[in-house]
Amino acid sequence: MAQKFPVPPFPSAGELVYEICIRSGLVPTNDKDPLYNELKSFKDERKRPALRPIRFPKHVLVDVEKRLAGFIKSEMHAFLIFGAARQFFEMYGALIVTTDATLFSRKQFEELVLWPSVFASMSAIFLEIFSGIFPGVDANELLNHPAPLSLHLRIICKNGPADFKAICHFRAEKYNIQSDNCRSTLDDWLNGEAVPRLENCQDILDAMNLGNDTSSLVWMLTARLLSKTAPHHREQILYHLKPENGLPELHELFRGLKRSAAWELGEKLNIGPDRPYAKLREALFNPTVPRDGAAVDDMIARQVKTWEPIAENTMHEIEWFRGRYLVLCGKPEQAYEHYLTAYNLGAGRDPNIYREVIDEALALAGKLGNKKGIRRFSKLLHMHWTTEWDGEEASLPEHFERKFPKSLHYPIYT
Repeated sequence: MAQKFPVPPFPSAGELVYEICIRSGLVPTNDKDPLYNELKSFKDERKRPALRPIRFPKHVLVDVEKRLAGFIKSEMHAFLIFGAARQFFEMYGALIVTTDATLFSRKQFEELVLWPSVFASMSAIFLEIFSGIFPGVDANELLNHPAPLSLHLRIICKNGPADFKAICHFRAEKYNIQSDNCRSTLDDWLNGEAVPRLENCQDILDAMNLGNDTSSLVWMLTARLLSKTAPHHREQILYHLKPENGLPELHELFRGLKRSAAWELGEKLNIGPDRPYAKLREALFNPTVPRDGAAVDDMIARQVKTWEPIAENTMHEIEWFRGRYLVLCGKPEQAYEHYLTAYNLGAGRDPNIYREVIDEALALAGKLGNKKGIRRFSKLLHMHWTTEWDGEEASLPEHFERKFPKSLHYPIYT
């Protein structure tokens, strides 16, 4: 049976790209579509935690950009949109590796922190970009409407019933179906009772002689994506779209929301009063603390008991402490498995995974001669953090000594 891992508070880049592509209709949920299969394989990375912090595969992003260019009939505008998207993912990745989201569940973090700040702000920025490049559509109206795509369809059909008739005639001829059936389907779309697939959106634009107009295609895609976005999330985007609301700078807003939400969650927690966390860290990192292995074992056991109510959120730290202690006791082979588990459980949740755990895991992989582990953790460090290792295999013993100095070893080590 496949091992299940806790859901990290931050959605991964893969999950975000998947949701945008599916909700916009750019990639249909069809397992015969190779791009859909590529996206789906990275949607639920909890089943493949070793892949989680790696950047989204470049070839998949290239394919999505080509798909976008094909729909909006403009490679240049697709390139510009993806340029902005890549900047967002760089910023988002930096947030992941510097934010302590240990106490949060996925839903709590999305609703209390990410949507009111990062997601809403970036959505508003993209709408502003589109409004600047492709004027003529009021993004505020789309966001205010309960069914953005149905509103957009009515805006496109400026001649009302005459345009509706033209759309039905076009689709009836194209698909060899009855016009009455076409009208019933169109009414559902116009009333917001259903959202047309993207190929149906293309049909509507073709019928209106707008099928090759990049502006119309971009806004059709945008309206469809907004129709698949929850109403309260659209309200948050609208709030960011209005400069008169005087919102603080994005990072300041994000940190403020996260801090206040974490404080409220912390006050509701009912964890044990015995909290040896600080002393445990001292015992594992401070050489002036007496080398008492029994005391470390006791503190780890007590910390596990203290964190029982939030075990799923904190087990990565317990695994890290266990792994580090085993290294300091001269048991690197046993320790390595604990480091892998700590990484799998904590990536996307705790910045210490990137600041400390990965570098220690790299040093440990070097100690064990684990070339796959060395490559793996070295790549992660170069993407997300820094390391004092110079990249030369010959200096790995020195790096191990730097991370686990002899002054910290416990008597059992010798």
